Amino acid sequence: MTFTSFTLDAHSKINLGLQVLRKRSDGYHDLDTVFLELKWGDRLHFEAADVFSFTTIGLVFDDGGKNICLHSAELFLEKLGQNIPTKITLDKCVPPGSGLGGGSADAAAILKGLNQIANNYFSTAQLLEMASKLGADVPFFIEGGLQRGQGIGEKLGKLELGFDPVILLVIPPIQISTKQAFDALRIALTAHKAPITFGRLLDKATLVRFFENEFESVVFHMHPEIGTLKNELLEKGAFYASLSGSGSTVYGIFDSLAQAQAAQSFFINRYHTQITHPHD
Repeated sequence: MTFTSFTLDAHSKINLGLQVLRKRSDGYHDLDTVFLELKWGDRLHFEAADVFSFTTIGLVFDDGGKNICLHSAELFLEKLGQNIPTKITLDKCVPPGSGLGGGSADAAAILKGLNQIANNYFSTAQLLEMASKLGADVPFFIEGGLQRGQGIGEKLGKLELGFDPVILLVIPPIQISTKQAFDALRIALTAHKAPITFGRLLDKATLVRFFENEFESVVFHMHPEIGTLKNELLEKGAFYASLSGSGSTVYGIFDSLAQAQAAQSFFINRYHTQITHPHD
């Protein structure tokens, strides 16, 4: 199967609020969150080749022998019923365990890239079904944008953003296990809270007043310096700041690029930082 080489962006995400509603009998947790896709992230290069191969360049990391990109490619090719000899190169820059969904975005980009090579053999609905087998955040990255995620993250609904944010990511060199964070929450097997009620348009006032990430209590307890970052972002002019997912990244949302750049100068000598915007 011949094709012209191409590159796909695997954008990162932040969570605008994250409620853990209850632990399910299958061991997973019912969530309520809003995913916001960002313009910054990894990139995947697809080239025609004699045999299938996958390599990583850029950021060096230990995947613990569980490479979600290979799992994604294997799942796609199994569903397709034929091999696609492709050389895939992942240019990695989003740190694992940072709460930015880097691995999930990569897995979704593999599905979309291989589907492009296969002349869009699978529909979006079929890609979403495959994505749900790979991880809770993977389905979101099939279409991205701004979406509310419920269930374990696979029940998605598109939203509109009622303001134009500039986002500063502050990424400490700390990798936090999602399992460790969930275990520390000790959520019971019974529903104990209701999801936030808001319309299709997510406005600034609703975000500031009602949204919070429940993992903050756990992560800030384990790593107090991460909690300090949130306070510092608010002191530096962010109108909203939060932990992203269950990871180590804290982000601040600003009204202007100038404000975000001023805040970035405060953190830049201590942590990796990135100014970015929503991807539409």
